[in-house]
This record gives sequence, C-alpha cells and structure tokens, in this order.
Amino acid sequence: MKFLRMVFGLSSCLTLFSLDYQIKTVPVLPMESYPARAAVGDVIIAADPYPTDERSFSAFDIKNLNSRGYFPIHVIIHNKSSSYLTIRIQNVVLVTRSGQHLYTTPGSMLVADVFKSGKDPRPQATGIPGQSAAAKSGSPLFDFTSKELTNRLIDPGTVSDGFLFFFTPRPRSNPLMGGTLYIPKLEEEGTLKALGPFSIPLDPGIPSSQK
Repeated sequence: MKFLRMVFGLSSCLTLFSLDYQIKTVPVLPMESYPARAAVGDVIIAADPYPTDERSFSAFDIKNLNSRGYFPIHVIIHNKSSSYLTIRIQNVVLVTRSGQHLYTTPGSMLVADVFKSGKDPRPQATGIPGQSAAAKSGSPLFDFTSKELTNRLIDPGTVSDGFLFFFTPRPRSNPLMGGTLYIPKLEEEGTLKALGPFSIPLDPGIPSSQK
C-alpha cells in the first residue's frame, strides 16, 4: 500500500509539472562538428558532453541537473558500413579521471529521483510572448526517455543518436572533466561480429569556458 501511494504521488507530481514543462530540440550536427569522437572501421561515434547546469538546461527543462548529480552525454553514431549494427547500453562505461567506472542511469529513474521531492526543479516561467501553450507543455518522463540512447539496431548508412546519463553522489568532482566514454563494442547483426572498442576522451568536447 505504501508503495502504491508513492507511485501515485510521483504520477501526480509529474502530471502537475508536465503542464508547463518545455520539451527542447537537440540538433544533430555533422560528425566533424564534434571534437570528441572515435572511429573504428566504417563507424564513427561522437560524444558531446554536457558538463554544466547551463549546458544541460539547453537540452532539458530542469535547472541544476548537474548539481543534482546527473551528467548527460549526447552520443552520435554514424554507421557508414553496409552492415546492421547493434549497440548495448549496459556495456557502456564512463571512466573518470580518477579511474572510477560509472554506468548509465535510465532516464525514467533520473526523472523519478529529480521529481520525488515534489518541488519543481525548473526556473520560473519567463512568459515568452507569442509562445503557444502547446510548445511550452510536455512530459519530463517522455522527454528524457525519448531522448536517451537505448539498445538499438543501427541501419547501414544512417546516423543514430541519444543521451546517456551518468550519476555521481559527488557532483562537484564533475566526472566528465578528464573522463573517457568507453563503448566496448558494437555487434554486427546476424554474425555477432564485434566492432570496437571505441574510447572517446571527453575533454576535447568541453569548451574552455565550461571547464
């Protein structure tokens, strides 16, 4: 019964905040636009780190996301090969400067944690003239889960992208600074032939103004 009350409370909280939660578009740029990237064979993977609250707020309508311990990385995969490739997120690791290994946190768990206090973690509405109510509304749960990188099949000659979220209880240490995104392998569909590993140092993707 207590669990059901907690679920109902979280559901009500998310419904309330979805009334004016703004879903933001994150563009996918040409691969050469991302300084932090690695290539193996005919596959290029780029990592675009979001090391500050301000940068994260440009993608998600939550303030202080990094200060709360969550650090997003936008991952862009260009499969230039003629094969169908599979990525499995549970094998992806963020190796920090100190050598600590952090694994991804699902978007649904992030939203449940951030909104559990019942306090709206976003700035006050600015009331931008001419912006429709529909453009300003949305579901935080939908936003995070629809943008996150999940286990998926990547078609030949296509670009696939999504966010990974890494949590640390010590956000001031900023795990993205000096960190490396490590993707052990992609697998060729059918043959299960491994392609990788992809080791992507993140510092080249972090502007000096954000360090």
